Amino acid sequence: MHWVTYLSPSGGAERTGVIDDGCVFGYPGPETVPELLAAGGDTLKHSFDRALADPVEIIVRFEACHCPPVRPAHPVPARVDGTWTEVAPGLVRGTDDGVLLPEGTEALSAAVGAAAVFDARGGRAGSTLACLWRTPERAPAALTLGPAIVTPDELGGGDLTVTASVGEEALARATTSGPPRPTDGPTGDIRADLPAETRLLEYGEELFIDGGPLGMFEIRVGSGA
Repeated sequence: MHWVTYLSPSGGAERTGVIDDGCVFGYPGPETVPELLAAGGDTLKHSFDRALADPVEIIVRFEACHCPPVRPAHPVPARVDGTWTEVAPGLVRGTDDGVLLPEGTEALSAAVGAAAVFDARGGRAGSTLACLWRTPERAPAALTLGPAIVTPDELGGGDLTVTASVGEEALARATTSGPPRPTDGPTGDIRADLPAETRLLEYGEELFIDGGPLGMFEIRVGSGA
């Protein structure tokens, strides 16, 4: 299952949706993606089937405006440079939100990998692409998540590989060794593992992230929603 949060073209509010056959199907219930993932199990599968059977709307996937699939209420633990740090929740962005250059900054690097999302019992509910943008001084500027949270049944339980490139130039390749366990690091609803980093990217460069079964996205440095 692929779960997303997107901006509905009918009114512009954020809405829960699922991806199937190249389209986003608007979920007809009031629950958010984190609420459904926390419930997990049969509840999650039933909600997915409900979205396909009775969608509020159907949008071609690449025409949908993707928000962060989850909006954390607390700092996000992230493993970068081999150590754990925390990213402020206010820095979380969706794949269609762009990434702005902080004032006085001319370039950003991107630490890439995946983030695991956990249910209310501490089990892994799914994974999503993650990209931590940092200034030359290593200060976090934004954390891009998305476009979708993919449930474990779609991932096969093996390693996840994420690549980053600009045009034909390969910049980074990150491999995460399967789903992190709750004891692998700090606790929380979501944790990011970002083992590879690009060079500094200047204004206007377009970074392409490919996560295989996790999906893909492209962001132009300096762009905003």
